[in-house]
Amino acid sequence: MTALVRVAAIDDDTLIRDGLARLVPGLDVVGAFADVPAFLAAGPQVEVVLLDLTLGGAAARPGPRGPDAVAAVVRAGYRVLVYTGERRRAVLVACLHAGASGIVHKSEPLDALGVAAAEVAAGRVVITQALTGLAELAGRRGALPSLSPRERQVLAGRARGESFRSIAARLFVTERTAAGYMDGVKAKFAAYLRDHSPADLERALGLEPLDITDRPPA
Repeated sequence: MTALVRVAAIDDDTLIRDGLARLVPGLDVVGAFADVPAFLAAGPQVEVVLLDLTLGGAAARPGPRGPDAVAAVVRAGYRVLVYTGERRRAVLVACLHAGASGIVHKSEPLDALGVAAAEVAAGRVVITQALTGLAELAGRRGALPSLSPRERQVLAGRARGESFRSIAARLFVTERTAAGYMDGVKAKFAAYLRDHSPADLERALGLEPLDITDRPPA
């Protein structure tokens, strides 16, 4: 008989948290948590952590989400299998770069989650069929430049038509500094911004306000 994989789930969906143990063959769900802080405080002994990316439900407390959540759980010494409905490639690639050992899309059959968890527990990296092509994109690190927290804040302001004067006042920097951050964004995404607006870039990178890749300023 194949041994069950000991997992913990971090998901703000009660149905997912309560249903995994009953619905997914091969999983021994030893803990289910609505957010990363609750999981880290408990520190369960598991082989794999199943991590959702949004974590914005009523039960979830403020804490890391998206790639930041992946990084926080990986730093605590766990293998992370992202289990998500997210499809934006920039967001998913960021999760892989943050240390995720696998990604399973929630549109996959439940059996795929059990198989992927076993693979991750064995030390392998898994990306399921629903996300074909993601592994190749993840390997092309130069294709997805990263933005600093300040560059992301300035991009968000410009995406909404905010002036550099207003952005500078809000961030307590000079107008020249604010414009310089935007110059950094333009340098990293020059080809894209030739034919697209800052708002288009923000959406493509999954950086909408209060979205799963938001981070506090440095």
